[in-house]
Amino acid sequence: MFASEAKPAVLVVDEEPIIASTYKMVLEDEGYAVSTCDSYDCGRRQLQKQTFDAALIEMELGTKGLGLKLAEDAKKLKKAPLVILSTGYPTVEQLRKALQLRVDYLMMRPANAEDMTRFLQRELTRREALKNLPGKTTA
Repeated sequence: MFASEAKPAVLVVDEEPIIASTYKMVLEDEGYAVSTCDSYDCGRRQLQKQTFDAALIEMELGTKGLGLKLAEDAKKLKKAPLVILSTGYPTVEQLRKALQLRVDYLMMRPANAEDMTRFLQRELTRREALKNLPGKTTA
């Protein structure tokens, strides 16, 4: 499925264990190496410890909007992953913040797993192709 030998790494951060494990199962079936976290602190540690190709983050992560904060942290990394925010009931303020952060994809729940995996495959393939162009560098 992917041009390189290594599996693309995806970090899934969701406070609901059943949702995180479902995303993990779907993504692993599609050939991704998946790590999961259930909190902002865990997600932040993982992002500092390992380079991920993509991060799927629940927008709220509790009641303090920590998912948006984690998305912001991820976007500031030297090798920033694709950032996908998932949410069921976003507020106008949350959507505005997501746009300001320039997240790569906003996934509304209930989510369509096929749409998510198609987006990931397309964008990761595009990033890989851009890296291989002469004189081009990507974040």
